[in-house]
Amino acid sequence: MVRAVLENGSIRLLSQVPPSWSDGRDLVVIEAPCPDELWDLEGWSREIDDLAAALPPEDFDRVDAALAEADCEAKDLVRRQMELT
Repeated sequence: MVRAVLENGSIRLLSQVPPSWSDGRDLVVIEAPCPDELWDLEGWSREIDDLAAALPPEDFDRVDAALAEADCEAKDLVRRQMELT
Protein backbone atom coordinates (compact mmCIF):
# COMPACT_ATOMS: atom_id res chain seq x y z
CA MET A 1 0.00 0.00 0.00
CA VAL A 2 1.27 3.42 -0.88
CA ARG A 3 0.22 6.34 1.28
CA ALA A 4 -0.48 9.76 -0.20
CA VAL A 5 -2.37 12.97 0.53
CA LEU A 6 -4.34 15.36 -1.63
CA GLU A 7 -2.59 18.72 -1.65
CA ASN A 8 -3.79 21.67 -3.74
CA GLY A 9 -5.57 19.33 -6.14
CA SER A 10 -2.58 17.03 -6.64
CA ILE A 11 -1.67 13.73 -5.04
CA ARG A 12 1.57 13.87 -3.02
CA LEU A 13 3.16 10.56 -2.07
CA LEU A 14 3.99 9.97 1.59
CA SER A 15 5.82 6.71 0.92
CA GLN A 16 7.86 5.21 -1.89
CA VAL A 17 6.19 3.12 -4.57
CA PRO A 18 7.28 -0.53 -4.74
CA PRO A 19 10.30 -1.08 -7.02
CA SER A 20 8.28 -3.56 -9.08
CA TRP A 21 5.94 -0.79 -10.25
CA SER A 22 6.90 0.67 -13.62
CA ASP A 23 6.08 4.05 -15.15
CA GLY A 24 2.73 4.05 -16.89
CA ARG A 25 1.21 1.52 -14.51
CA ASP A 26 -2.52 2.08 -13.90
CA LEU A 27 -3.39 2.85 -10.30
CA VAL A 28 -6.66 3.16 -8.42
CA VAL A 29 -6.78 5.71 -5.62
CA ILE A 30 -9.25 5.06 -2.79
CA GLU A 31 -10.05 7.57 -0.09
CA ALA A 32 -8.85 6.35 3.29
CA PRO A 33 -11.19 6.60 6.27
CA CYS A 34 -10.67 9.55 8.56
CA PRO A 35 -8.19 8.63 11.34
CA ASP A 36 -10.93 9.34 13.90
CA GLU A 37 -13.07 6.66 12.23
CA LEU A 38 -10.19 4.20 12.25
CA TRP A 39 -9.40 4.61 15.93
CA ASP A 40 -12.83 4.88 17.52
CA LEU A 41 -11.78 2.43 20.21
CA GLU A 42 -14.65 3.32 22.53
CA GLY A 43 -17.19 2.67 19.76
CA TRP A 44 -15.46 -0.57 18.84
CA SER A 45 -15.42 -1.65 22.49
CA ARG A 46 -19.15 -0.89 22.88
CA GLU A 47 -19.91 -2.85 19.72
CA ILE A 48 -17.93 -5.88 20.96
CA ASP A 49 -19.64 -5.68 24.37
CA ASP A 50 -23.06 -5.55 22.70
CA LEU A 51 -22.24 -8.55 20.54
CA ALA A 52 -20.94 -10.52 23.52
CA ALA A 53 -24.03 -9.66 25.58
CA ALA A 54 -26.25 -11.08 22.84
CA LEU A 55 -24.52 -14.47 22.94
CA PRO A 56 -25.90 -17.25 25.12
CA PRO A 57 -23.58 -18.22 28.02
CA GLU A 58 -23.17 -21.76 26.66
CA ASP A 59 -21.41 -20.31 23.60
CA PHE A 60 -18.64 -19.03 25.87
CA ASP A 61 -18.31 -22.51 27.38
CA ARG A 62 -18.04 -24.05 23.90
CA VAL A 63 -15.36 -21.55 22.88
CA ASP A 64 -13.39 -22.23 26.08
CA ALA A 65 -13.61 -25.98 25.45
CA ALA A 66 -12.51 -25.59 21.82
CA LEU A 67 -9.54 -23.42 22.84
CA ALA A 68 -8.49 -25.93 25.51
CA GLU A 69 -8.70 -28.78 23.00
CA ALA A 70 -6.68 -26.83 20.41
CA ASP A 71 -4.06 -26.05 23.07
CA CYS A 72 -3.73 -29.75 23.99
CA GLU A 73 -3.48 -30.76 20.33
CA ALA A 74 -0.81 -28.12 19.63
CA LYS A 75 1.25 -29.20 22.63
CA ASP A 76 0.93 -32.86 21.60
CA LEU A 77 2.07 -32.02 18.08
CA VAL A 78 5.14 -30.15 19.37
CA ARG A 79 6.02 -33.04 21.69
CA ARG A 80 5.82 -35.48 18.76
CA GLN A 81 7.91 -33.19 16.52
CA MET A 82 10.53 -32.86 19.26
CA GLU A 83 10.34 -36.64 19.83
CA LEU A 84 9.51 -36.13 23.51
CA THR A 85 6.75 -38.75 23.54
